[in-house]
Amino acid sequence: MSDEPKALPARRPGLPGAAGGPRPPRPAPKPPAESAGSLRLRKMLLLGILLSCLGLGGAITWKLYQRMNPKTASSIDADDEFEKAMDAAKGASKDIFSVQTKVWGKNQELTAEDFATIKSKLEELRVHHDKLKDLLDLLRARGLADSGSFQKIVPKWIQLKMWILDASDLLENQKPPEYGGLNVPMFVTSEKIRKAQNDLGEINTVKDDIIKRNDPAEIKATRKKISDLRDAFRGYVTKMQDLDKYVAEGLARPDLTNKEVMELDHLRDEANKAQMAVKAAGTMLQAFPE
Repeated sequence: MSDEPKALPARRPGLPGAAGGPRPPRPAPKPPAESAGSLRLRKMLLLGILLSCLGLGGAITWKLYQRMNPKTASSIDADDEFEKAMDAAKGASKDIFSVQTKVWGKNQELTAEDFATIKSKLEELRVHHDKLKDLLDLLRARGLADSGSFQKIVPKWIQLKMWILDASDLLENQKPPEYGGLNVPMFVTSEKIRKAQNDLGEINTVKDDIIKRNDPAEIKATRKKISDLRDAFRGYVTKMQDLDKYVAEGLARPDLTNKEVMELDHLRDEANKAQMAVKAAGTMLQAFPE
């Protein structure tokens, strides 16, 4: 027997511990199995989405069917439906107006609660606006676009558009004291015109006494008051004219009359008052020579 140690057998490349051999790849961890509750939730979500799509599709289909088949609505009394929708719209408009009057009637700023009320009533106005539009579409489909019913609905539909424009613009421009829309800036300006007219009237009442006293300082101060009032009236005329343009552009109707939009009657009357006051102030200034 030899005393030399026996050589170990060479290891095959690739085996664990082999010199220079690559390590075997570790097996990838298996993803955790989905729980029964997770699968059930996913099924319920998918089912909910499917039902929502079916419901929306059905509603759209029904709406299109009604428009494409006006005979299905032949039993609708357009005049009766118009009266109901318009009465409800007037009620919502009055509710909005009663909130707005706080600004020029009580000199108060509108609160978050006030704006919430206006927003709620605005949604009602939009619902009734769509009802009137559907009635107009129905009458057109029946070939009654020249009928008395159609002609009666159109101006009220335009008036309803004005209420919507006023309320929606007010919600978008909630900055006192005049805010946005038509009603608040119009009636705030009307109140300014009224006060300026009173001031001018008071000066006219005592102007003869001022002239008789012939005090240069008093005459100069009076002239300045009258001149300032005249400038203010000119500004009010411009304001009312701008609001008139706002209505025409907002409704895309440059030839509106007060029969279609009742607010135009007040708007144009106040502009005329301010214009007349400009002339009255100019005449009064002539009585006070510099």
